[in-house]
Amino acid sequence: MILTEWEIAERIIAGDIVVTPILDPKQQFGPTSLDIRLGTDFRLVDSANLTHLDPLLDPAEQLGQVSRYNRRIKVPPLEPFILHPGEFALAASLEYVRVGPTISARVEGRSSWGRLGLLIHATAGFVDPGFSGSITFELHNVGPVPIPLYPGVRIAQLCFFPGSETTMPYGQKQFTKYSGRTGAQESMYFADPEYATIRRRRQAREAAGPG
Repeated sequence: MILTEWEIAERIIAGDIVVTPILDPKQQFGPTSLDIRLGTDFRLVDSANLTHLDPLLDPAEQLGQVSRYNRRIKVPPLEPFILHPGEFALAASLEYVRVGPTISARVEGRSSWGRLGLLIHATAGFVDPGFSGSITFELHNVGPVPIPLYPGVRIAQLCFFPGSETTMPYGQKQFTKYSGRTGAQESMYFADPEYATIRRRRQAREAAGPG
């Protein structure tokens, strides 16, 4: 079941959903969704100084590598961030979002942007129960012309889904990497425990030598 605009408003009043600031409810509420706006924080993927990403590096080295791969850009109000054809960038919502343990959400693009060739997310369109922080957008211009993106424009929408209360809200889940964060956050994929296991086993194999 998807929440309607009145049910979203009721959940906001009850504190089950937090989306702040809501600057213009008449603009932002849809029949079964709530529009969210683009913030001022961007991370542009810049591969000029990297040949590849190596998830088996030491985590501290990997963090530095990912940081170099993502160039942070703060866009002043009333100025555009230009996303050129083929470019990929991370951005963040203007709003801070929190959902309770009985609510999950989906991030969806608005059709006006889709018709220009702007993709809002690659795979990370799901918001777990218990999530808090800004919403990260994975922006990709698949159209033929540059797209100017101004902070404050409505770029995406949230749809909310009620369910049974989870015993594992996002902020309490083991290995959670993005809980409570604001601004455009680069990937911390290398912090997944699988890579630590692979590193240990490779080190053990190398220490044992051929045989």
